[in-house]
Amino acid sequence: MLDKIQFLLSLQIIGFCIFGGLTLLLRASDNRAKKILGWGMFLWAFLAAIRLSVNLYLHEPKEAFHPDILIMGALVAAMLACYVIEVLRPGFLTCQRFLLFISPVIFGGLAYLTYRLSGGEIHTYYSIREVFEYFNMDVLLRMTVFLLTLFYMVLPVYLIARYGKDFKVFLSENVSDPEEYDLEWLKKTMIIFIALHGFYLVLLLTNTPLMYAIDKTVLLFVWYYFFYKALFLKVVVLEHSFESGWDLPYQEEEDGDDDDEHRVLSKRYAEEVNAWFEREKPYLREDLRLTDLQRIFPISRSYLSQLFNRELGQSFSDYVNQFRIEESKRLMDTEPNVSIQEIAERSGFHSISTFRRAFQKCTGTIPSEYKNSK
Repeated sequence: MLDKIQFLLSLQIIGFCIFGGLTLLLRASDNRAKKILGWGMFLWAFLAAIRLSVNLYLHEPKEAFHPDILIMGALVAAMLACYVIEVLRPGFLTCQRFLLFISPVIFGGLAYLTYRLSGGEIHTYYSIREVFEYFNMDVLLRMTVFLLTLFYMVLPVYLIARYGKDFKVFLSENVSDPEEYDLEWLKKTMIIFIALHGFYLVLLLTNTPLMYAIDKTVLLFVWYYFFYKALFLKVVVLEHSFESGWDLPYQEEEDGDDDDEHRVLSKRYAEEVNAWFEREKPYLREDLRLTDLQRIFPISRSYLSQLFNRELGQSFSDYVNQFRIEESKRLMDTEPNVSIQEIAERSGFHSISTFRRAFQKCTGTIPSEYKNSK
């Protein structure tokens, strides 16, 4: 009975990963992260198919630590790590860097294939304990691939923990409506990866039929959630590309000299930015970005970001929302019959939920309460 359940779960995982991978590739457009995830889902489907073909008709215990599963698992883990790198640093993974990044898996797989074809001694293990009872070239190559897999599993978790916060700040400073973007996606991705990799290790090392069934059920739900969120994730389109290096733009440039001339210049730019906002009302555009200001003021993006944080005392998004909230209050005061939805749109907000959060943050009350008090 459990074997039939496992078989059906494996077919569902294979079918879903093929469907998900194809959908992501078709919907990716120029988003390289979605393309990488799409190919990663294809590889996982291939991995599941290999596992299914290895175990389907065997009338003996399931083999643990299977070399084909190890190699494909390492490749899938490498692809998922690439997804995190591309989300954190769009454009960083050039073709050369990508090939260099996954080359250890390729060489490890080729080394094992060469060993197998040259007539090397290959053992079949039915538990992880049996693996450590032998120590030969077969075990050494398998352990090497396994350690590579662990490296690719740990790397994205480390990158998110190390750089996720800075990148979240970077994104929020480049868009005027950060609430419309899932800036917590990297944290969710880290949790998803821990779940995927943890249950993959169970799949790799266990030989218990019940654990197989539970493992595959959880994997199916985790993959579905990951696919759904990644497919509909609103992508922040950055004009900056990380192809030239890993550092964020503001890390690439040293802070300006903190002398009197620099302070006077910063104050002048702050006044000019404020006057431009009051005169041209660019905040009424819901897709306003920091790079739009660069077309008006002859200063770098990093300098502009520092200008808002230091001279104007708030982030770019908070500064923009401040003007939008004042515009919405003016509309509610002068046009009391206009709906909250229309006020939000005319004030430059992308959605009414974003408007409510920003209004409450700035005023301490929600828009409807403010409107009804007039």
